Amino acid sequence: MAIKVKKVQRKKAELGHFDHDDFLAGLSKRIATLRKKNGFKSAELFAYDIEISRVGMSKYETGSFDDIRMRTLLKIIDGLGMTPKQFFSEGFE
Repeated sequence: MAIKVKKVQRKKAELGHFDHDDFLAGLSKRIATLRKKNGFKSAELFAYDIEISRVGMSKYETGSFDDIRMRTLLKIIDGLGMTPKQFFSEGFE
């Protein structure tokens, strides 16, 4: 007797629900705005304090990056005295 195999259609992920470049631009703006709002006048010294490269920090604030490591983003958020939930929910577009 042959075993009948049932083919299951899988759900496929699709892209295009939001503009990735716009998101990264908003991320840059949010980082720079919050750094200044929290009294950190120098991006270079802030980067030094949270142990990331000053060149990287400059790129993250100006939007001249294609990607950011999760650990780096978490250091920035933590250095701002926030949780990820606060960072992304309060004023983030």
